[in-house]
Amino acid sequence: MPWPVDPQGPLARSIADLYWLMFGAAVVVLAIVVGALVVAGIRFRERPGHQARQYHGNNLLELIWTVVPTLMVISFSVLSFQRLTLVNDVDSGAAMTIQAVGQQWVWNFQYPSESKYALSDGKTYLSQQAELHIPAGQKIKIELSSKDVIHSFYVPKLGGQKDAVPGRATEMWIQADRPGTYAGQCIEFCGTGHADMLITVVAQNPADYDAWLATALKDANRFSDPAVAKGKEFFTTLACAGCHTIQGLTGGKIGPDLTHIASQKTPIAGIAGLDVNEANLIKWISNAPSLKPGVVMPVFSNKAGGPLDDATINSIVQFLLTLK
Repeated sequence: MPWPVDPQGPLARSIADLYWLMFGAAVVVLAIVVGALVVAGIRFRERPGHQARQYHGNNLLELIWTVVPTLMVISFSVLSFQRLTLVNDVDSGAAMTIQAVGQQWVWNFQYPSESKYALSDGKTYLSQQAELHIPAGQKIKIELSSKDVIHSFYVPKLGGQKDAVPGRATEMWIQADRPGTYAGQCIEFCGTGHADMLITVVAQNPADYDAWLATALKDANRFSDPAVAKGKEFFTTLACAGCHTIQGLTGGKIGPDLTHIASQKTPIAGIAGLDVNEANLIKWISNAPSLKPGVVMPVFSNKAGGPLDDATINSIVQFLLTLK
């Protein structure tokens, strides 16, 4: 059940409305039952001058407490069935279908096999882990599966939950009313890393979504770019490897650890405005001392003694941008 205090989509809101109706009815019933018990306990208790009496058979009361709960159960059953019909209607009006694959301990999202999401090879389509981007105001169908154990997809503010079961396909849908970031999690215990199997859904307006998609495709294409392989080779054979650590690849201790340089939030070398991006990395590698006088990192040269050529620098930068 989505968090009832702040639903942010039509599915979540529909379920939350029923939740509050049932909760209100439960409070009323609780107040009546507890109130009747308290009144009866005080009024009819045995005390000096008053003998406790037993009352048997009150047709009107018995009829009321039989008919009213029956009508409540029938009403809530009908309303619940209506909500289930809405929950299970995953196809009608869906803007796109995204495959979510649970795996210890991360969610993998595969975007539609459409030209819009195709990588440069024309055969592979965009996929990401943990973070799902969707257009705001559109119904998104999600096809769930699992590679190992049972997982459960749950983004409280956007909709209900659904299990991802190995060997079985399940479906659900979500929709965000407005742009925003919505947190979720696998809520089926799936092993030691269960608590860290998080979900982030980012809903964006059309312009922001298209901008994100262009960047995501560029990043995804970078992994298959021949320049990345060359950049990795240059990084490990030039002086870079002697100064910097990339876990599993190099072990330099003089310069900063670059294992996750592409997702680094702090600016390069602490220089204000020099955020980690392609253009700034090219500037930094080309001539670090010109940006920060006295820095240990020198102006690199090739084997002939001249400066590194633009192609080599670009290859190194393309490789570094894959390190997230």
